[in-house]
Amino acid sequence: MKIMVADDDRDMVDLLSYWLKGHGYDVIRAFDGEQAVQRWRETLPDLVILDVQMPKLDGFEVCRQMRSETNSMVLILTAQDREDDEIRGLEVGADDYLRKPFSPRQLLARIKAVMRRSSAARSSASTSAVTVGSVTLDAMRHEVIREGVKIRLTPTESRLLHLLLTHTGQVLTTDMIIERVWGYDEVGDSGLVKTHIRHLRQKVEPNANKPKYITTVPGVGYTFTTPAVLTEP
Repeated sequence: MKIMVADDDRDMVDLLSYWLKGHGYDVIRAFDGEQAVQRWRETLPDLVILDVQMPKLDGFEVCRQMRSETNSMVLILTAQDREDDEIRGLEVGADDYLRKPFSPRQLLARIKAVMRRSSAARSSASTSAVTVGSVTLDAMRHEVIREGVKIRLTPTESRLLHLLLTHTGQVLTTDMIIERVWGYDEVGDSGLVKTHIRHLRQKVEPNANKPKYITTVPGVGYTFTTPAVLTEP
């Protein structure tokens, strides 16, 4: 697995590079946003560990450019007290975030989760198209087709929609979604699910403010509702 570490803190990059190489990963290093974009295009890593506060281009813009061109997994690093950075990172297409300071054990757990996701994505892509009502997911291309219109998804959005579509009519708890989509063994952050559900609705629903397909079950989780059981307001 090839991992790029992008952070303007050279000591942090050196430490993570040394530690990741010791665990058998190939590591590409970058120290500012422009360098991160250039080296990412040259090497196409499987995972990008990306600090949000970098010179030349910040991590949000780097992530935005990556998302327009590839499906590499993106893990952003945020400060402990910067929840806004976490939300903004998810909004520009990051798959996950990790708060500084973190332990090598925490980072390794996230990387292993990414590997599980990648394996699951390959399995789901073998059954490329899933259709429920007027919504079709092409898991291989990370596209949703609604009423003939193709809309690009992030890898995480694709996995999330695949889970919802293949469990149509079932209520999926937040913890179940986190385990199946993000691959965490421990209880994860429900904010991850909430943010991705909001963005997925913008791509799937005719009116994201009045969702008809991806509905919330208060205090429990979410479900994908088939058009056959929809009721008019």
